[in-house]
Amino acid sequence: MTLITEMTAEEAKNFLLKHTSYCNFQLPVYFDFNPLLIAISKSLELKKNGISDIGYKQACIHEGVNYTLQTNKDGHYSWRPFELIHPAIYAHLVHKITDNGEWDLLIQRFGEYQNNPKIVCVSLPREANDEKTTDTAVAVNDWWRDVEQESINKALEFKYLFTTDIANFYPSIYTHSIPWAIHTKTVAKQARGDNSNLGNRIDTALRQMSWGQTNGIPQGSILMDFIAEIILGYADESLGEKLTNEGITDYHIIRYRDDYRVFTNSKEDAEKIARYLTVILQKLGLQLNASKTSLSEDIIFNSMKPDKKEALMLFGKTVAGTTIQKTLLKLAIFSRKHKNSGQLNKYLAKISKRLELTKKLKENVRPIVSIIADMMVNNPRTFASCALVLSNVLKFIEDNDEKIELLKLVKAKFEPILGTGIIDIWLQRVSYHINPDIEYQETLSAIVSGVHINPHEKVWNSDWITDANVKNIVMAIPFVDKNKLNEAELVIPENEVVLYPYDVDFNEED
Repeated sequence: MTLITEMTAEEAKNFLLKHTSYCNFQLPVYFDFNPLLIAISKSLELKKNGISDIGYKQACIHEGVNYTLQTNKDGHYSWRPFELIHPAIYAHLVHKITDNGEWDLLIQRFGEYQNNPKIVCVSLPREANDEKTTDTAVAVNDWWRDVEQESINKALEFKYLFTTDIANFYPSIYTHSIPWAIHTKTVAKQARGDNSNLGNRIDTALRQMSWGQTNGIPQGSILMDFIAEIILGYADESLGEKLTNEGITDYHIIRYRDDYRVFTNSKEDAEKIARYLTVILQKLGLQLNASKTSLSEDIIFNSMKPDKKEALMLFGKTVAGTTIQKTLLKLAIFSRKHKNSGQLNKYLAKISKRLELTKKLKENVRPIVSIIADMMVNNPRTFASCALVLSNVLKFIEDNDEKIELLKLVKAKFEPILGTGIIDIWLQRVSYHINPDIEYQETLSAIVSGVHINPHEKVWNSDWITDANVKNIVMAIPFVDKNKLNEAELVIPENEVVLYPYDVDFNEED
């Protein structure tokens, strides 16, 4: 595992231009943005003035420059947008950040953010060192070690645990605060102009892709996670300075992105730290989430997330010993209390493995499919895992017409719900080799089925691009790998969705 701050500028550039860095939410294996990103990157490098030579300054007057995939967070009225950043602006931003001198500046600033050993950030992007392990799997495993396990360790030293997070973090980031974080607020305010320093160049790129807006950055890429860490690192630095000035020394803080765990030996110190953190974040246009803020004396018990504690009590390490339907019902009941819990993906993977090893299913398939659909509706984070289980269940039906009927019924459950693009994508992954002609509303699904010949015209708004070669040839490079699509197995393989082989006793997860 290599932290992004341990990389050279060239290594960081290559890391950020990977498909899995550009799009860090799960899509089927045949989506691959890497060829498009590399081609765009090379085209920009050949331009004397980079992206400025293809009409960059006009991007901000066009709506829909990025492509937004709305996903429903709870099956009702809460939505979270994932964005596929316009590849040209994404590549441009990667170039600017990883320019040798600018990269050195960022590494220096991250070193300063982390000067205080009592405030530890454990969420910097990282890359796996072998091809068998995904970057996401590395991040999850490191979370277990650096957050959960370290929190338990801190019970030896501290009496109180204060937990909180930032409300609506990514949509609330004020882009003008990025220059403050890199160059300090005083210097940034003196250096006005889109290209006067790295911070302003990042700020400009974010506004160019977002119709000129200064509030919010896109979610869904490692690059934006890294930019968010610049803001959060600046807040860490400011908080450390404040606590030193106030003479508060008996504390330890673990921060994972916008989640904070504050360990102290007095309630008074915990309350003071909370107050100082609130003020610092307010100056950046951010607020703590009151509904997720608590103070506890039981550090060990509260070091684990509530959903994980309950899941362990309900299921332990296995899902064997009862029918598939009853196991799914237990999981569905659990999901009503803990919506979108990461534990759901873990136990769905175990159920999928059990189905994979089953020679003959002695249960009725239809109620099983009904429960899976219900879990999808109420837990959008499980789309890929539910698709994995669904494909393993449908293999027990011999009649393709019956499979298609069930898939259409599942599809129909989502029609009244807004923000279901990602479920369309995963249902298409299940249905494509049964019947490739099933139509889905999601644009990316239409591209997979071949409805849109020039996919970039339907995904990103490139009207601002003035260079015909970049606009009509480079941007037309496909991001759906037809070979992988045609070779995709009817039953989704475990390694296409699952981070870990959960059928193995894996200490980091169990």
